[in-house]
Amino acid sequence: MRRHAGFTLIELIVVVAVITGLVAAVTPALVQQILDRRIQATQDEVRVLHDAIVGNPSEMRFGFVGDIGRTPNSLQELVQRGGLPGYSNSTTRGIGIGWRGPYVNAGTSTADALTDSFGRSYTTSAGQVRSAGPDGIPNNSDDIVYPPSAPAITGSVFVTLKTKDVNGVTIVDPPLYEVRLTYARDGAEETLVAAGSPFNFTNVPMGVHALQVVSTGGTTAGTVIAEDTVVVRPRGSAVLEFTF
Repeated sequence: MRRHAGFTLIELIVVVAVITGLVAAVTPALVQQILDRRIQATQDEVRVLHDAIVGNPSEMRFGFVGDIGRTPNSLQELVQRGGLPGYSNSTTRGIGIGWRGPYVNAGTSTADALTDSFGRSYTTSAGQVRSAGPDGIPNNSDDIVYPPSAPAITGSVFVTLKTKDVNGVTIVDPPLYEVRLTYARDGAEETLVAAGSPFNFTNVPMGVHALQVVSTGGTTAGTVIAEDTVVVRPRGSAVLEFTF
């Protein structure tokens, strides 16, 4: 009598048990691998968003801060202008001021650029970019944050004036002159004035700004005597000298 080919019940049970064991052994490793890839992708993305905010000052890129004069109130400002002034170089010495984004590649939608690999929105505060991490709970140990502390976005400018009196003697920081520094504030042109010596400016947002030396006395009052552009870098001190 011919026996039909096939599996006995015991053989099927053994096969199922083996498959179940393999799945049980492999699944945690696959889950961890997927989690690791999501964490790595999110770590890469927070760096990209941070670069959009502050650029790379050593390469003369100042990102959103250089154009607007502050860090974004929300990451949405990196991809949508909203109420911010548009970019223009019709300014003092033609320095560029105003929103010229998007500062990140928005992909298929703006939401894509601002969503982490776990499907949650990134947040920002004082230039830091934060993901709530794998557990989705913000402000705990598994958050993914870059940079680790709030970045510096301001520097200082120190200006010295030199001129000669009627006898040819050099006068340092003479009276009757002021120095004006023009920069971006909320995306609009703003001017700080040092009305007398020392001609110093502190907490100036990083970026390319304009300097003007203006007479404040005599027949030349209000006349621009000298001008130049100045580059301000985070925690940096720009030192300029005007001789006239």
